[in-house]
Amino acid sequence: MKSILLHCGDDAHFEARLQGALDLARFTGGHLELLQTRRVPAFLGADAAGFAGSASMVVQLIEDEAKLAEDSRKALSERLAKEGVPFSFTEAMGEPGQTLVDRSLLSDVIVMTLPSEGERELLHSLHAVVTHADAPVLAVPGGAHRLELEKPVLVAWKPTAEAAHAVKRAMPLLQKASRVDIVTIDPPGVGDFPPLAVASYLSRHGVKAELHERSAGGQSTSDTLLATAQELGSGLVAMGGYGRSRAMEFLLGGVTRRLLSASRIPLLLAH
Repeated sequence: MKSILLHCGDDAHFEARLQGALDLARFTGGHLELLQTRRVPAFLGADAAGFAGSASMVVQLIEDEAKLAEDSRKALSERLAKEGVPFSFTEAMGEPGQTLVDRSLLSDVIVMTLPSEGERELLHSLHAVVTHADAPVLAVPGGAHRLELEKPVLVAWKPTAEAAHAVKRAMPLLQKASRVDIVTIDPPGVGDFPPLAVASYLSRHGVKAELHERSAGGQSTSDTLLATAQELGSGLVAMGGYGRSRAMEFLLGGVTRRLLSASRIPLLLAH
């Protein structure tokens, strides 16, 4: 993971995202690409008399946003120069979620915020990026001070394309992990891709993994997975994101969505 994409923002979670991105860059020897986005203001009037005034206001708003972005970039550059991590800035017009998707074509991972319950805008943005970006998303809890990448990595396995993509995308981290645990919750039985097949695949990449099977019992799959991560001392959970359509996730819920609101452990999500 040499190209790490991070959205710059003035929100309350930016510091946690930044620290997570810096930890990841140090761990992998990667480069941090900071994306600054600017929204395009809508014209305020459409009639002939008001068009010139509206256009003038839009130009002024764009200039003001450009000045704020420049000031922010200068302050952040001075800080990052002391972090010992290579970095660069990229600017884009548009909504943060869509610009992250656009920039993902030449990115290895996108660092985003793991939303708390009730943060619907963040949840919507994370849904959109995970399901459309051409890179996995590392979702960092809002209150995190650092990523504990030296801890074991838990691979949440089920025989789906999304879970397989997560395993492949997480390979640079799995190869450096102190231990890799493949966890299945109430596995459906023997199929084409049982956990042992995942372990064999990883072994070809020099990764030795341990297998763990758990039963949810009366708990949800997400709660059982988080309890297992705590039991195993996991510092990261790698998993497939959104097995259903996004609309069905919102209507019916799902393991991914419940994990997003409950996990205090960073999640590496791939679709």
